[in-house]
Amino acid sequence: MALGTLLIPLFATIFLGAGARALKLFDAEDARRMSRFVFMVAMPFAGFNFMREQPIAADIFAGLAAGYLLGLIFASVSAFVIARALLGLSVREAGAAVFATTCGNAIFLGIPIATSIEGWASPFLILVLFEGTCVFALATALMTWPETGESGRSGFRTIVRTTRQAAIKAATNPIVIGALLGIAAALVELQVPEPIAQALGFTARTAGPMGLFILGLSAADLVLRRQVTEMKGAALLLPIKLFLFPAVTAGFVWLFTSDATATMVAALFTGLPPAVASIVLANVYRQWISGVSALVTVGTLLGLVTLATFLVLTVPS
Repeated sequence: MALGTLLIPLFATIFLGAGARALKLFDAEDARRMSRFVFMVAMPFAGFNFMREQPIAADIFAGLAAGYLLGLIFASVSAFVIARALLGLSVREAGAAVFATTCGNAIFLGIPIATSIEGWASPFLILVLFEGTCVFALATALMTWPETGESGRSGFRTIVRTTRQAAIKAATNPIVIGALLGIAAALVELQVPEPIAQALGFTARTAGPMGLFILGLSAADLVLRRQVTEMKGAALLLPIKLFLFPAVTAGFVWLFTSDATATMVAALFTGLPPAVASIVLANVYRQWISGVSALVTVGTLLGLVTLATFLVLTVPS
């Protein structure tokens, strides 16, 4: 494939969304509503189609999962130590920092890229499943950690309850369900009637363009609302998110699989810019909101540059 056929539509659609927000054609509420369609309808259909049509080998699955989890541990511990030791954050605030450092924009940015490159979609969606459960559960546990004065048993129950709720919510994520149904369909070799397959594909193809447009809207909205504060946190944590996390994860995946595609997908997935969902979760738990906003804003702008560089170096022209 020609690299320009991937990068030009990718960035054109992102900039189109940013321009629409700058011209006040759309606002944050419009982005939220469009995100709901992509999240609830288009992406689950896309996940089902790709996992049904491109099943991943069991040995690659195991190596990919192990490499990602080891990379996640490295990134989480590093972010937590920096948040506590250098930024002076509480455990709960550090939880927000860990989430913003380990959760990438897989839905609106990563999936449109992975589905455009042959062989990348299925391993990418496998990593979406792991992130959707492990990262959310870990971050929720940290952001609900007992504060000084809370009894040990009461605090422990709070952590268990909120972590369980987060895991259940992640497991019922429409994208997770769509991908799992696709895996099941592949295992039983389900033959979908052509009219239904065409309808599924038609809806699934809307996910990429809409997701990228929403990303542009959200990035412009963050800049226009001047949420870039607490730059020290962004300066300390973004190297982990954009460089160390993908490098460590890709190294482990290569060690376990010796598979070039799985390794590149792991690097793409973990090196994506921080997810806007980090701001949402920080607001829900009221932990380090300004720092997370700065991390996401700067990370999105810088991450688009590092992402383009990665694609130029790894995707054949």
